[in-house]
Amino acid sequence: MSAVALVLVAASPLPIAAHGQDEASSGLVLHAGWRSGPELESARAGLSAVAMDGHIYAAGGAGRVTPRDNFEVYDSEINRWRPLSPLPEGLERFGFAAADGRIWAAGGYSSESGREPIAEMWSYDPEMDVWQSETPMPAARAAFAMVAHEDRLYAVGGIEEPGGIFVFDIETREWAALDAPSDLRRRDAGITLVEGEIWVTGGIVNRRAVARVDIYNIDRREWRRGPDLPAARAGHALVFDGARLLALGGRGDDLRSTYATVFAIEPGARSWREDGSLTAARTEAAASVLDGAVFLIGGGVGGGVFAPFTALATVDVLGRGQ
Repeated sequence: MSAVALVLVAASPLPIAAHGQDEASSGLVLHAGWRSGPELESARAGLSAVAMDGHIYAAGGAGRVTPRDNFEVYDSEINRWRPLSPLPEGLERFGFAAADGRIWAAGGYSSESGREPIAEMWSYDPEMDVWQSETPMPAARAAFAMVAHEDRLYAVGGIEEPGGIFVFDIETREWAALDAPSDLRRRDAGITLVEGEIWVTGGIVNRRAVARVDIYNIDRREWRRGPDLPAARAGHALVFDGARLLALGGRGDDLRSTYATVFAIEPGARSWREDGSLTAARTEAAASVLDGAVFLIGGGVGGGVFAPFTALATVDVLGRGQ
């Protein structure tokens, strides 16, 4: 992290809780192992990131108000981000995945749709640096995640109708829908793929964050309950580093406090544990893994709708040196 994270307003409009503290604080408690990475070209919260072919791609997010069309790539050889062709529309809280040598972006809130989610999807060719339109999702969706497994994309979470999972077949370019528990319909959950299973952690139900964890086995098409998080969280980044899942930051039960807490669990374990803290409280950030290192990218320090107003360009890295 840079020496002091610069935010877009003088102070966070909502409380910020650091690891191990109940009182509001700056959260500037350094955690051993985290180091500063190269900053994004602009501060953004509600962005998405994915790793592919030795690079991390970061897209979208909101600055002060409007979703942005920023799209950039991190090159580990030069330890720098560089801009690419922008997204077709500014997007925030959208699905983002890498598969079949392309980057895929779907749904979210766009600079053209305002507060209404969209169903549109696009794919990006890294060799040509060009975006193209793809088959839209069956329905509009935002505040969800999209993961890739084999030759399919899975759009999971969010609260828009209909519920369930949307599945995109990359070969046929067609979408289908799978049933899912009604409890899965929660926005701002942490979602990632772990060894052929989709983990859905926390999220928002009835304007409160929850600790619930659901796990979907793709091959068996079966859902099961996973170990609850140690505390309710929403807007946290969830990432699998190859050995354990890490739930990074996020907002607490009432959505008013933003935390620097790190929760960790190994696949097959019965419970999560607290595993130190971030360098500062963070919500609506993106996370990705490159060469064994975890990158926490952007985000904001304010809760809920205030995250964009406290957006960061900060990138923190946990793991191997560059």
